[in-house]
Amino acid sequence: MKKEDTKFPFKMYAESGEGRIKQLGISNEAMEIIEVLSGNLEIRVGTELLSAAPGDFVYIPPKMVCSADAVNGEASIRAMVFNSSILEANMQNFETEIFYMFDVQSKNKISVFKSDHPVYNTLKMYMNESYDEYLAKDVCYKLPIRANIYLIMTALLRYYCGSKDESDRMIYHNVLRLRPVITYISEHYCEKIYVEKLSDMINVSPDYFTKMFKTSIGKTPIEYINGLRVNKAMELLYSTKKSMAEIADEIGFCNPNYFHKIFKQYINESPLAYRKASL
Repeated sequence: MKKEDTKFPFKMYAESGEGRIKQLGISNEAMEIIEVLSGNLEIRVGTELLSAAPGDFVYIPPKMVCSADAVNGEASIRAMVFNSSILEANMQNFETEIFYMFDVQSKNKISVFKSDHPVYNTLKMYMNESYDEYLAKDVCYKLPIRANIYLIMTALLRYYCGSKDESDRMIYHNVLRLRPVITYISEHYCEKIYVEKLSDMINVSPDYFTKMFKTSIGKTPIEYINGLRVNKAMELLYSTKKSMAEIADEIGFCNPNYFHKIFKQYINESPLAYRKASL
């Protein structure tokens, strides 16, 4: 990486054409915001397949496999990519729970930001300003871009973490209570995980835990774990030549047939078909 990129881990890019205009990829640290400029797109973010039209925005969290395909003709996008370190320098006083909450909720509520969404105008305004600054590269152009990133992230943090009513506050409380469980799953999802062990971490019964997890995260524990496994499988299918049996074993499925069944359930095509389409 260039020295300048280390100091200012940020870039913007534009792509256009037919078929796949954003190649399959995954970033362990970078956040990305995609703006659809023209045409219609299918944007894959992990196990979610989103339909996006001109003017729409999509936020891509770190560690999520993503791609974008034009539908019925040409399409064009532009995107802002920035590393989390660009925020950390001036946010030491933020409670870490806010960023934990944002990370969890943004990955479980992946959606398209359309013109009627409450954060849409913020995204549009500061994406436009940042792109103009990035192209011009005038004196001190990095300062307004950095400021724009802070404003965009403020809007996204408030959207994903804001406590508007009693129900939101309860979800917020429960997601924080589940923090050791979520952390454990993220580190061990490639292994066998039992609900009983997870419920013991927060001292509740397995039945109560499952209900609490579903209400707070929007998925059952098994759905959440399998989603992480399928996301990792997509990465391995694209970036390696490992066999289906090797991938199934590596991501924690008991056998290739079960891996095939769950993958198709989430992605609507077989692992082999996905690999061929990704080449």
